[in-house]
Formats: sequence, C-alpha cells, structure tokens
Amino acid sequence: MKLYTALKGIQGIFAVFFFLVLLWLSGDGAVSPLGCRLTILSGFVMTFVFLGLDLVSWRRLIKKEERLTLLIQTDLLTRLPNSCALRQELAQLSETVLDDDISCAVISFDNIHRLNRTYGHQAGDMVFGELGDILAVSASDLGFIGRKSGRTFLALFEGNAREKAALFQKRLNRGLEIHNATTGLLPITCTIRLTHNDELHYVSIYDLVKLRPDSCGAHSHAPA
Repeated sequence: MKLYTALKGIQGIFAVFFFLVLLWLSGDGAVSPLGCRLTILSGFVMTFVFLGLDLVSWRRLIKKEERLTLLIQTDLLTRLPNSCALRQELAQLSETVLDDDISCAVISFDNIHRLNRTYGHQAGDMVFGELGDILAVSASDLGFIGRKSGRTFLALFEGNAREKAALFQKRLNRGLEIHNATTGLLPITCTIRLTHNDELHYVSIYDLVKLRPDSCGAHSHAPA
C-alpha cells in the first residue's frame, strides 16, 4: 500500500509539471516546433507508463484482497470454508425459490469431546484437521461443504443431488474406515444425516438445513 501511495504521488507531481510546461509552451515561450512535439510525446509516453504501473499495482491489490478473503472465510482447524463462507453460500441460495433437486448432509463429530478429555485439545485439534481433509476429499467435485459450528459440518449438493449425496456418504464412510483402521487411539466417530428437498419441497434453504430428522438417512460410524 505504501508503494502504491508513493506511485500515485509521483503521478500527481508529473501531471502538475506537465500541465505547467504545456501552459508555458502555449504562451510566449520561444520553443521550436520540434521541442514542443517532443515534450508532448514524452508526456504521452509517461502517461502510458504510469497506466501500465497502475495496472500492475491494481492486479497485485486484487490478488492480495483475494488471499485475505480466502483467509477470512477459511476455518483454521479443518481448512474448510468457515461459518462465514457457509452463510454466504446459504444467502445466495435464498435469493430464489429453492429447487427440489437439492440435498444437504449434516455431519457431526460425535467423539471430539471424549478425545479432548482423554488426549488433550492439541490431539483433538489434530484429529479435527484430519476430519477436515476427509470431508474435503469426500465432497470434491460434488458440492459445497463447510464448518457450520463447533463439531458440526454442512454439505450442500445441487443437480442430481440424491446421487451426489449418496456418493459423498460412501466416500466419507470409506475415508473414516481407513482413518480408524490406521490411527488406533485417535478414531473418529461421526453421525451423518441426509435431507432431500425432492421429498420435502421447501421453498427456503434455511428450512432444509435446519431439519434434523433421525429417520432421514441417519448413519453412525463406530471406531474401528
């Protein structure tokens, strides 16, 4: 930002200097036509140079803003979109009447409190990160998934939503099985609940994601 401010200051000084030169040339200054043309040409060249520098600075600012936005919307423990990003996703879906071809999955990390009490919060945070990786891989190319709050995650699927939700659950089950078979003392126990709008016909996404029926696709993973 300091470099950008300095650049704009130099541009301002040059603009004032060039304007004063033009005023002098348009007055009684005894300057040859060639000198006048060279002065004007140099002004145009410097203008294009400054425009190019402005473009570079603008692109750097845009990239920095994108990195900051990503950082603000990323959960530190799981590296998944956080509750802020989830609210934005829900807000976009709430702008129109909810399509029937949409499903959601609520994933609850059931045994995190026991892991924290038994092995400490540092170990619990490590397992949270491992669960985040499993969830990210499971939802890859299928839909959006983010951390809702605490130990709860929410996934959203659109377009062939039932098939995508079923594939997500299959991937997640497999990921948990592999994790629990290899970690020993730090297993992950999750509860997965699926809700499909082609059964419920809600018009608001908020009604769909707040639903928590135990009979709707409930599945619990026990430690291996």
